Amino acid sequence: MSPSQDQERLRRLRDRQLSSRDPQKMQRQMHGRIARKQRRSVESFSLGRMWSEIPHIWKGAFYGLTLGVLALVLVPMVWASPWAVPCSAGVALMLSTLGLFIGRAQDTRDSLEDLVR
Repeated sequence: MSPSQDQERLRRLRDRQLSSRDPQKMQRQMHGRIARKQRRSVESFSLGRMWSEIPHIWKGAFYGLTLGVLALVLVPMVWASPWAVPCSAGVALMLSTLGLFIGRAQDTRDSLEDLVR
């Protein structure tokens, strides 16, 4: 072997020995494993999953209120009367209450299904 190859081999051997005695080697490996597990466990943001986790009682009230606001906008356009706005406001209140009751019934049904399983 030439002296330069021998020096290179000795340098690589020394580097390997130093890296094997590195006191922070295991700690870096552990942090790497933790970081990998963390990246795997973090799920992407999904509006559909977020919406499915909202209780039915609130979704029903939201749907009813949305239909009520739609009625509040459309009824005065169709019915030219001073009673159009108060009547459509009453319809909005009734629809949001109806949506609330329907959502509550769906939540009750889901909880009973969970109890039966």
